[in-house]
Amino acid sequence: MRFTGPRHIALLDGLRGYAAFVVVLYHLRHFFGDALPVANGYLAVDLFFVMSGLVIAMTYEERLRAGMGVAAFFRRRVIRLYPVYAIGGLLGVAVMLVLPEKRMGAGYALSALVSQAAMLPEALVRGADGPFPLNPPAWSLFFEIWGNLAFALLVPRLPTRWLAATVGLALLGYVLGSRAAGTVELGVNYARLAGGAARFWFGFGLGVLIWRLEAHLPHPGWGAVVLAMLFPALPESDLLRFLWIALIMPAGVLAALRLPAPQALCRPLGVLSYPLYLLHWPVMVLFSSYGLRAEGGSAWRDPWLGAAIVLASCALTAAVAYGAEPRLRAVLERLIPSR
Repeated sequence: MRFTGPRHIALLDGLRGYAAFVVVLYHLRHFFGDALPVANGYLAVDLFFVMSGLVIAMTYEERLRAGMGVAAFFRRRVIRLYPVYAIGGLLGVAVMLVLPEKRMGAGYALSALVSQAAMLPEALVRGADGPFPLNPPAWSLFFEIWGNLAFALLVPRLPTRWLAATVGLALLGYVLGSRAAGTVELGVNYARLAGGAARFWFGFGLGVLIWRLEAHLPHPGWGAVVLAMLFPALPESDLLRFLWIALIMPAGVLAALRLPAPQALCRPLGVLSYPLYLLHWPVMVLFSSYGLRAEGGSAWRDPWLGAAIVLASCALTAAVAYGAEPRLRAVLERLIPSR
């Protein structure tokens, strides 16, 4: 039987760190004159979803089949995801209180806070800041946490051929949704939120399939990892984007599952990846606001301001990843009953 307990695949950790940093640069690209080759940086989320499906299947699928309860599984996922998610939401609240231009009416603020706490989209006001106005990158965590629950309820006993059918249908929904929206970047706003479900399930379900079929799949080698990492610089072509989403990036994940990599380098990248992804946005909003006050519109093209946001985001990420997050997980371990 294959090992199915918790473990870290070094190269997957490295890929997670790389993908998170690409997201940061994608959101900050205008500070650098749009000269960075990260125009497709948002595809990092698709890579995250594939890696998540593989790791969740590797860690939990056999245990769920063997009798692990869905509640016990969901408790573990909440303890894993919620501390950083909560910190990101609280930073969003702090930004809202500090910056006059970000302040909300009482009803909107309450709705945003309650929905953020519940890991659900804000649905009452549906303001211009999107489904997660306190911290917009949280949209993917909405799909991640509730998609994980759907996985535990349905997938472990689902035959592989039926799982593959759901993945195929999700890809069809993703393609059709992208054509209707005019972009592959589904899930990020109200108009594209439903399409985000297809985007999530295609990547996540494909990751589960990779784990189930891994022993029967050829070894793609280092070339697949290198090609997968080129996604930020793809030309303006949805055909190429879907080639990477559906084939190249999954092949890179499969290769990363098998290839050796230095733990000393890759493990910290994996630890930092999740908080960096969720926490850079409030830092960006805060620094940008003060930059605009000091420099006017030219702040949007100030590379020094962009570099300051990167450094501040990385410093905050390290402090959370190695300080606050482990402590908050320990608190949740005590507060959430195991039975």
